[in-house]
Amino acid sequence: MLGLPEEFTPEFLARLEHLRIKTRREYAGLGKGSHLSPRRGSSLEFSDFRHYALGDDFRYIDWGLYGRTDKLYIKLFKEEEDLLTYIFLDASGSMGFPPNDRKFEAARLTALAIAYAALAGGDRVMIRVLGGAGTPPNPALVYGRHRIMEITRQLARLTAAGEVDLAPALAREMVSIRRAGKVFVISDFLAMVNSVERALGIFTAANMDVSAVQILGGSELDGQGLQGDVEVIDAESGERLRVSFGPRERERYRQTLQRLSGEIRNFCFRRGLRYALYITGRNFHDFFLNAATGLGLVH
Repeated sequence: MLGLPEEFTPEFLARLEHLRIKTRREYAGLGKGSHLSPRRGSSLEFSDFRHYALGDDFRYIDWGLYGRTDKLYIKLFKEEEDLLTYIFLDASGSMGFPPNDRKFEAARLTALAIAYAALAGGDRVMIRVLGGAGTPPNPALVYGRHRIMEITRQLARLTAAGEVDLAPALAREMVSIRRAGKVFVISDFLAMVNSVERALGIFTAANMDVSAVQILGGSELDGQGLQGDVEVIDAESGERLRVSFGPRERERYRQTLQRLSGEIRNFCFRRGLRYALYITGRNFHDFFLNAATGLGLVH
C-alpha cells in the first residue's frame, strides 16, 4: 500500500485484517466495539440479574425465574466496546546498534503491524515512544484503519538515539494514561533483568494485559566483530571501554545474551504476560504471523 513500508504487502495486510486483539481481562472502552466491557449493556453476553424496577424494559424480564420465585428479575448483559491499545516503542540508542541489524526498523514494523490489526478491528491505538531523536507521534488515541498512514509518517521521522532507563520511563508514561487496556512493549530489553521486571510490572500493577516483544539483532546475538582488542561503546551513554575478546569471551557473551532473553521470557510466563522474540534477519512476515497468537492477536 502506498506510503506503508514495503513489508506491508497486500497479502500481509489481508492477514492483518483478520487478526483481532484478545485480552485476558475486560476493559471499558470509549465507544461501541467487539470486546466485552465490565459495563452493563445490551449484548448477548449474560452478566447477572437484578430486581425489576418501575420503568425497566419488559423484554429483559426473566419469565422463567418469575415462574419459580413469583418475583420479577431483569436480565443484565455486558456491554461491547472498543479496546484501548497502547504500544510503547523503545527508540533508545541501543535499538540502533549494531547498525546493520536494523533493530529499530524491525521494532517500527512490529508497532505498525500491531497498530493496523487493532485499528482494522475497530479498536483505538496510542503509540508512545521512549527516547529517540525526532518528533514523536502525538500521544493520543486514534481510531480508524486510515490512521495507519499518519502513524507510519510519524514513526518514519524517528531515529534511535539517547539513553532510556526503561522502568522510570514507563512509569512517567503511565501518569498520562487514564484508562486501562491492552499494552505492547517493544524493546531489545538490554538491561539488568530486575530492571526489565520492574518496567513490565508497572502495567500488571495497573491491571493492564501486557505483551512484551523483544527485538535482538542477528549479528548482535552472534557477537560478530568481537574478536581481538576492541573498543566497546555504550550505545546510549557513549561510555567507551577497551576489552580483549577471544573465542572463550565471545562464547560467554553469546551465552549471556541468550540467558538474558530466556530470563525475560520466563518472567513473562510466570507473571501471565505474553512474550515473543524477533531476531533480525529472519522473515518478518513469518515471525509476526506465527507470534500473533502468543502476543494476544487471534484470527
